Parts: sequence; structure tokens; C-alpha cells
Amino acid sequence: MELIEKRRCVIVAAGKTDSGELLKKNIFYDDFVIAADAGYTKLKAAGIVPDLIVGDFDSSDTPENDIETIVLSPVKDCTDTQFAVSQAVERCYNEILIIGGLGGRIDHSVANFAVLAEYKLKGINITLIDDNHVIYCLKDEQKNISKKDSYFSVFAFGGNAEITLKGFYYNVENYVLSPYASIGVSNEAVDDIANISVNEGIVLIIEASKSV
Repeated sequence: MELIEKRRCVIVAAGKTDSGELLKKNIFYDDFVIAADAGYTKLKAAGIVPDLIVGDFDSSDTPENDIETIVLSPVKDCTDTQFAVSQAVERCYNEILIIGGLGGRIDHSVANFAVLAEYKLKGINITLIDDNHVIYCLKDEQKNISKKDSYFSVFAFGGNAEITLKGFYYNVENYVLSPYASIGVSNEAVDDIANISVNEGIVLIIEASKSV
């Protein structure tokens, strides 16, 4: 059998997912899959076998199987999800998808936003998704946004950010966005392809379904 090189890492955490369909639609055969703590229960229910399991298992039983497992102390300086990210980076993945990193406890969701920004500064692209959101960071780059049935919100992270928006309902050019401002909430693409340019700084992007 020909060996397949795994291109991307998918981390499944213990946060809210409405169904196993989200996992089945977003995890591919050539992904390296990490279960973070109770994320293993979600994967098992969906019939997906992870490549690695990590966690302190304070919210689930320690799995008993032949899968590589790293058991963490409950007393530690990072969340299980952040540790899973560090393992992905250590194994040379710079494209990471996190499923189950939202919902549930708000403090864990906010912690995951910080993880996105921290690793973006290191050149690692991480995306958080649930059934209704896609969340990621941009730094000194531009991105095309397809017109879709969702809201597009942008927040400066860690300091002021200079942005340009074209093809949106609300456009700006070389606008300095403060990390204390909420003006970037609930925009939307009106052109088939809109564009955001982050001329300086780092921003958090939240694409939210209008059905929420």
C-alpha cells in the first residue's frame, strides 16, 4: 500500500458540536487527527480513529486502546487544546483545523482565540469551526472572501491594526482599527469576491452564519 503524507492537522476538542456530521465533512483521509480530552468521545461516536490522544481527562475517562496517548496533569499552564496545538506544531504541521473549540465554557473559547493569535505570530495558520462559525487570524496579508450567507466581523488583536475592506457592505481604506473597538461587527460581502487587506497588525476574523 502506498503511504500517504498527511498534509494538515485536525484537532477535535471537547466543545460544542451539534452532530458528528461536522467531523465527517471536515476530516479527510490524509489529515493527522488529534483528540483533545473528551474530543476522543466525539471522534469515536463519528467512527473516526485519531492518530494521537492528549488530555488530562478531567472531563472523560482515559481511553484504553493502542492509539498514541499523552496523559497530562490537571495542574498545568495550558489547556488541553493548546497542548494539542503544540504537538501539531512539534510534528511540523503549519495548517491546523480545530473542531469543538467553541461553545461550552466561554473562557475556553476566548483562550482558543488567543491561541490563534499566538501561533499566527509564529507563522502557523489555525482555523476554529463549529456548525455556525469559521474563525481565524490574519497578519500583514490579504484574503479574498466569497459572497455567502454569513456575517463577517473583524477585530484588532493585541494592538491597532490597519485594514482595507473592498467589496463589503461597509468598506474602509487604510482604516486603523483599535483592539477596543466593536465597529467591525456584522459586515458582509456584497461582491461575489470581496477582499480584506491587513496592512499592519493582526486581526481576528469571525464568519458567522446568518441562521444563528
